[in-house]
Amino acid sequence: MSTSTNPRPSRRQVLSTLGGLALGVPLLNACTGGGKSTQNAGADPGDANAGPVTLTWWDQFRPLTELFEQKLFVDYKAKHGNVTVQRRQLDAADLGQALQLARRSNQLPDVHSTAGLTGSTAALVTNGWFQPVGDFVDLANSPVKDYLYDGIHRFDGKVYTFPVFSGQWHDSTTWVNTQLVERAGLDPEQSPPTWDAYRAAVRTIDQKTPDNVHGLLLPMKDTEYLEGKLNALAQMAGAPGQTDWRTGEIIVATEPFFQAMEFLLALQRDGVLHPASSSLGPRDARARWAAGEAALFPWGPWFIGGLMVEESPAVERGISAWQIPAPSTQRGTVYVAPAPGSFFVSDQAKNPKVAADLMAQLTTPEFAAQLASRMDQPPILIDAVGSAKVHPAYKKNVEFFQQDVRIGPVPEVGNAGVAKVLAETRDVHPDPGEIVQAVLTGSTKDYRGALKQYAEKATAERKRAIEAAGKKGAEVAESDWVFDNWQPGKDYTQASYK
Repeated sequence: MSTSTNPRPSRRQVLSTLGGLALGVPLLNACTGGGKSTQNAGADPGDANAGPVTLTWWDQFRPLTELFEQKLFVDYKAKHGNVTVQRRQLDAADLGQALQLARRSNQLPDVHSTAGLTGSTAALVTNGWFQPVGDFVDLANSPVKDYLYDGIHRFDGKVYTFPVFSGQWHDSTTWVNTQLVERAGLDPEQSPPTWDAYRAAVRTIDQKTPDNVHGLLLPMKDTEYLEGKLNALAQMAGAPGQTDWRTGEIIVATEPFFQAMEFLLALQRDGVLHPASSSLGPRDARARWAAGEAALFPWGPWFIGGLMVEESPAVERGISAWQIPAPSTQRGTVYVAPAPGSFFVSDQAKNPKVAADLMAQLTTPEFAAQLASRMDQPPILIDAVGSAKVHPAYKKNVEFFQQDVRIGPVPEVGNAGVAKVLAETRDVHPDPGEIVQAVLTGSTKDYRGALKQYAEKATAERKRAIEAAGKKGAEVAESDWVFDNWQPGKDYTQASYK
């Protein structure tokens, strides 16, 4: 998850990772992905006599440039001297456009991520974008085998991708300028456990630091960022998410979300926010934080990794992490979807066997340790963080995730037909992030009414989409959003669906 390019998944991406959107459309058993026969798999990675092989690899992970280009690809070439990897790194939006253009002209890279592409993984699989990586490498016995989900990584029995990064994270850790917090007389290593304690700490920092330093940066330009804060805070207040898995109801207009909104408003009323907050996106806000204009900034685990690439003096100055606060000492749980796939072998790959073999190097504990050392999104083999060379604040943040974050149910994994419903579902506006923005910028005060209206419209839209998908053959019902065996505070694993 690159801080430089794609700092957090979009709402549509989140919806897609909340169950990979398996469309349940049968694929031809004799073909891979876009119809290429497995007999046309190109060179064998173990065949040094196959002649020169050039693999192309496109992604958006700027902070991982050194890891990929100076470690992963170099090590692979040392073992397979005939293989050269050419990597292209683009911003997420630019990558999506480049992939669309490349597909039309039959110039897709051998391996690529899906940043910037609209639609779910399953929709892309169904439309023939990829070849099953599991046709070429044995992932069933790999270290990531327990993290492969039907409808997210596996479609119609074939594995198309695997997670490289952990899904066990949220984007609401408060990152701390330790110098400024110590100057205010507070312990930068001590997380304020409750919302009241958090507010008190921010007020103290704001009052006891110079006038040109502010307590908190809360970038309001990015509505997806704001929705992430609302969701995480509401979950710490007891909500299972925007959907109650016990009933299947959309619950954004319930007390935990109202409490979360009040907390955000209280921070604004306290006068502790950086005055430019309303005009900043997360990356611009990070630059302001790195310049010492604010002491605190809530964002994701990739924060230190991004700083090391672009603003490393801020890390050397002193940085810590605060655990997300809760309304009281009775903490809730942040529920997330299983980690999605990170890379894919394209249907136009000329040497898919070599491409899959290179991808398989991402599943090893050794690579997980190397990935952890870059302090971006944690590796799927998250235990590697404990022994990796990382900043203490990064390690502390991952420990917070292990305490606070659990895997939640995914309707599309339970019933592949749900994917057709999501494909039919239209966005409802204003969405929760847009409502938070409107409230914090003063465009509206009635957030209760706005959230209630959203919940009603979203519920109606889901019903409409279920009917539309049913007319196209999907066997799906509102009960597919209900998980009777879901237990708060517990991971909902692949076995839970059975």
